[in-house]
Amino acid sequence: MRMRKGMLAGAASLGLVLIGTQPLSAQLVPPTTNKGATVKTIASLELSSQIPESSGRYLRARMRTIEPGGNGALHSHRELPVILYILSGTLTVCTPDGNCSDLREGQAAAEGKDVTHWTVNKGSMPVRYLQLEVGKEP
Repeated sequence: MRMRKGMLAGAASLGLVLIGTQPLSAQLVPPTTNKGATVKTIASLELSSQIPESSGRYLRARMRTIEPGGNGALHSHRELPVILYILSGTLTVCTPDGNCSDLREGQAAAEGKDVTHWTVNKGSMPVRYLQLEVGKEP
């Protein structure tokens, strides 16, 4: 018993939490599906008539809502550049390396080809945001 108490004290001093023999990981597990999230396209413009080099691409405006406790799945913006503007609530954005940051009402973000992340609504009210993007679908 003395050895076990010493091991627990040592683990605690290193900032580890043990359950049985498995340490709990501080690493976040990215969701693979959307939960409590809805999207509505509110406008779309085919770009080739505007910018010939953009054939097959559309400029879209979408309204997104994520309910409390909901999330957007892990995704990349490699072929989908986006600018978003938070209309209400707080959107938590997390990257695969475990870094998370909050976007609050009135804040905006630009997400380009080097962005891979997922989103979470940790609040008690829905998060609503406008998303402007260039994609392959109307």
